[in-house]
Amino acid sequence: MLLGVFLNAKDFLQLTTEGAVLLGLVGTTVFGSAISMSGTVIGDYKNSLYIGNRPYHISKGNIMGVVPGAIIGAGVAIFLSIQLAEGRIDLIAPQANAFATFSVIFAEGQGDLVLLGLGFLLGMFVEWATGMGTSFGLGMYLDVPHTLPMLIGGVARDRWEDKKLTPRIDKIKEESGTTVAENQRALILLGTFMVAAGLLTGEAFFGTESSILSFIDSLFSDTFVNSWTWYWLRMGGFIAINVFVGAMIYFLFKRAGVIGGNSDDAILEA
Repeated sequence: MLLGVFLNAKDFLQLTTEGAVLLGLVGTTVFGSAISMSGTVIGDYKNSLYIGNRPYHISKGNIMGVVPGAIIGAGVAIFLSIQLAEGRIDLIAPQANAFATFSVIFAEGQGDLVLLGLGFLLGMFVEWATGMGTSFGLGMYLDVPHTLPMLIGGVARDRWEDKKLTPRIDKIKEESGTTVAENQRALILLGTFMVAAGLLTGEAFFGTESSILSFIDSLFSDTFVNSWTWYWLRMGGFIAINVFVGAMIYFLFKRAGVIGGNSDDAILEA
């Protein structure tokens, strides 16, 4: 309150309001980050328990990964910030941009609050009617090149389940019983999940590779980078990286028993 002695009422009110908004934004960010990390840790426990790990080893792995993860995360953040500041890369972050826009609306009074309210009501209605309000919201603020492939994939998946999977499972259920049918359903769905997981992992890995190679390109002159010699060197390095990573994954999976085991052990109890 002593600060109000040196400021008039209008400036003090504005300062107090801006401080409250800033505190609210910081609190929201910390809360959202904590919830996100909690969800990640819970997901780790769920997946690890599925494959037979003990909670002790899960906690040990998470704790041991905090320090190197923080160092790597800080290093990558510094690297990306430098690249963004120098205009070398252009990162598409729709979720971050949406949150920043949402913050600017309240902090600076910009934006149309009526449209925000309509979107709020629309999200409530979609969640009540379909139970997929989050998916609907993601589709609303992602751009068309990112939304359309997911929409096509979702429609194709629904049609495949209705036209191919369900009739096949019903036939097995009539011939061999519910238990066998559910086991077959689990195995078939597991195959689709593996393909989807491979697509997501491959996309993320290729994005990391392309970022590293693009950074290496920036270390040399444009004349050398645009030459055929550099093209062949870059292609050779790209193939070598993928062969090395693939060999390491194969070795680790084989050592863990994932590759080379008996396929009969993969039958899941539904």
